[in-house]
This record gives sequence, structure tokens and C-alpha cells, in this order.
Amino acid sequence: MATSPRPLESRFSPVSQIVRRRLLPIPGDVMVRVGDRVQPSDIVAEASIKGQLHPIDLARALKVSARSVPRRLEVAEGQSVPEGGTLASVRRLGIGVRQVRAPFGGTVQGISEGIVFFRKEPQVFRLRAYLPGEVCEQFPGRGVAVRTIGCLVRGVWGSGDEGSGPLMTVVTGPGETLTWQKVLLSHRATILIGGILEDPRVLFRAKRFRVSGLVAGSMLPRLQAVCEGLGLPVVISEGMGRIPMAEPIFEALRSCDGFPAVISGTDRDGRSGPELIVPLPANTKAPSQPVVRPLEVGASVRLTRPPYLGAVGTVVSLSATPQETVIGTRSDGAVVGLPDGRRVVVPYSNLELLG
Repeated sequence: MATSPRPLESRFSPVSQIVRRRLLPIPGDVMVRVGDRVQPSDIVAEASIKGQLHPIDLARALKVSARSVPRRLEVAEGQSVPEGGTLASVRRLGIGVRQVRAPFGGTVQGISEGIVFFRKEPQVFRLRAYLPGEVCEQFPGRGVAVRTIGCLVRGVWGSGDEGSGPLMTVVTGPGETLTWQKVLLSHRATILIGGILEDPRVLFRAKRFRVSGLVAGSMLPRLQAVCEGLGLPVVISEGMGRIPMAEPIFEALRSCDGFPAVISGTDRDGRSGPELIVPLPANTKAPSQPVVRPLEVGASVRLTRPPYLGAVGTVVSLSATPQETVIGTRSDGAVVGLPDGRRVVVPYSNLELLG
């Protein structure tokens, strides 16, 4: 069978084996072992992060000289102080007692020139599994890798952190605009699937109603800053502008309506990027195809550059020599059959595998 000279990455697979690394930002303790079954909210590792050091100018706050501050202290170096605890005080006639209190719990690290250096209490960073599945690898002191079987959609753009909840398709077709009226209070803790995102009110309403995340085919570029400011997990599957979601992706997600899913708008592990994962039953058989594999005749592909941006087609043949493209250049590529019957030459770099 003819294949492309270089492998292509599949950004969508209705059923695949998915492995995600979950790593702490600093060394800590791993709470699970290889072979353990985990759920998205399970804590798999945790670490204690040293609190920030804050200088507090006692002399200015008490309105005294720096030399007199040691006489006003009510704490000592190395002492732990709860939030609201008194650090120093001064009594003035006719005014009463002026006090400086700890703005948060912490430890006195040092005192110099009328300034107390106060370190905030350590914060415990808890790392959750993100995926339901099996721990397939452990990285001592750092984290684990979790394996699951599911439907995978990788986005070309994303924002926000991570979220989870049942899928809810709120449009009737992949090219339908998602309007703010379609975002309801009943969608709280769900992941919404839409076609085209144009209105910032959709994002504000989703944030207000505590929607877990939003997946759309495309979005107007001016909404990028809104997404990043809100922190709502958002994944865009096709690109910026008004591009319908690829039909195979939309139909696969619509068929999973009500299924629990996880969404990530960030590239946390440096490898996976923005994504939506719909875990499937553990006994589901996943194909052994790798995520990156050669392009073959008959493969379903998505076109990623104008004038066919967002179109989905089937590979008819693979060119052995450079062919002329629609814009007049010559390039190695594939002949792709489009749904309207046209056959177009597309450079390999402008193709993504679907499934």
C-alpha cells in the first residue's frame, strides 16, 4: 500500500489508547503505584511548595524609627505566627495601642533595619489524575503516567486549565454559531460542544454558570484575550475565524452526549496540547495505530490551509513527484477527494489525519 514519505500526526481519533503524564512542578511524594485504578479527581502526587517571602516595614507601620523597632517586637526570629497574630506594637498617649498584625500565617525569617521578613506558610500542591484509567508508569518523586481508552480531540488553540463533566452538544450542526441564549444554568459542570464561537457573552455566561469547559470548531480572534482572562477551559478544533467543526469530530462528540469527559486548555506536559478526551469503558478495544503514522490511500484527512481550510476529505492517491497545487506552486502531496466531488492536490504539510 502506498504511504506518504513522512508520518502525519492524528489530531482526532474516535477510539484510541491515551497516555498522559502527570508531573509535579517540584519533587514530592507519589501517592499511587503502577497498576492502580484512578479517577480524574484522585490525588496521585503532592508536594509542599515553600511560601513566598514578604518584607513588612514595621517602622513605617508603627511610625517609629528603625532603631526602636526591636523594643516593639512581639515575635522572634524563627517563630510561627498565625494570621492576625501581632508582630509588633507601640503604645502612644491619647492614641492607644498601634499594632501590626500578620496578613497571613507564616514564619519570621529575619528582622533588619525595622523590617521583618515574613515567609508565608508552605502550600500543599495536590496533583490529580485528570484521566480515569490505570497508572501505567511511575516517576519517583515526580508523578505518574495514566492510561485510558477514549475518544481524543486535539485542538489547534486552547486556553484555561483543566475541567471535567458530561458532554452537552448545544448546536444542531458543526457550522452553527453558538449563541449566548444556548448556555443555560442547567449546563453547570458540563462541557459544551458548539460550532462557531463569535459572541463574548457566550464565554461570560459559561463562566457565570460554572460550565466546566467549551469546545468549538472555530472562534473569532478577538475572543482570545477574553478566554485567557476568564480562565475557562476552551478548546478550538479547527482555527480562528468562522470555520465549521470537522464533521467526523462533531458527529463523534454528539454520539457521546452525556458521557463524562475531561478537557484541558493548556499544554501541561509539553506534549499533548489543548485537548478533549472522552473516556470509554475499560473493555473497549483500541486500535494499535500510533498517534503519528504514515498517510495512506483511503485515510480521512482534514485540510489545514486556505483555500480549503477546515475541509474534510479522503486520500485518493499519493504523488510520487511534485504536483501543481491550487495556488500554482509545486509540492509533494496527496490527491484528496472532497465531499462535493472535487479532487485537489494538497501538500503533506497541510494535512492532518482524522481517526
